[in-house]
Amino acid sequence: MIAALPLEKRKFTLAEFEQIPIGPPYFEYDEGEIVELASPTLDHADIVDEINSAMKSYVRARKLGRTFREIDVYLPDGKVFIPDVGFLSNDHSDMLWESDGKIHGAPNLVVEVTSQDSNRDRVRKFRVYHANGIAWYWIIDQETLDIEEYERTQSGYKLLNQVGLGEVFRPKLFPEMEINLAQTLGLLQEGETP
Repeated sequence: MIAALPLEKRKFTLAEFEQIPIGPPYFEYDEGEIVELASPTLDHADIVDEINSAMKSYVRARKLGRTFREIDVYLPDGKVFIPDVGFLSNDHSDMLWESDGKIHGAPNLVVEVTSQDSNRDRVRKFRVYHANGIAWYWIIDQETLDIEEYERTQSGYKLLNQVGLGEVFRPKLFPEMEINLAQTLGLLQEGETP
C-alpha cells in the first residue's frame, strides 16, 4: 500500500498503482507518476451527465455498443487514464474485462470536459490518446461550452467539428445525434441564441 502518496516523489510501478484503494480520491497512472484527480465542480458534473446521457440514449437505441463514464482505461502503452465519458463499439466489447470492470485497450471514443488545468486535456491527453490509437476524441470546454470533435489520422488528430455556445453539435461519429449543450443545461431556451 502507498501510504505517503502525496509526499513521495518517485516513480511507481503499475502493480503499486493497482494497490491504491478505490477512491475517492481517484488517481491516474502516467509514466510511473500517480496523478490525483481533482473532484469535479457541479458545472463539470452537469456537462458530463448530459453528454453521457445523450450518447447512451443514441448508442442503446441503435445497439452500437456501450458508453461509459469515469471508468479506468488501461491504455496499450501502460498508462491508466479515467476519461469523463467514452464509447466502446460492439466489436471492441472484449476490452471491458469482467474480472475488474475496467477497460483494457483503446476505446473508440473518449470525451474530456476541461477543468482548471485544461492543458492536461488539450496537450498531454491529446498526445497520449492519439499514440494509443483512440479513433475519436471530443474536448468540451467547461467555461465556454465549445465542443471539439477530433478524428485520428496517422499524423495526429484532425479537427472535424467545432460548435460554440447555443449551437447544435452533430458529431461525425454519431451522424443522427444532435445536442445543444447550453439548451440541455438550461442556459438557453428553445430557439434562443447567445
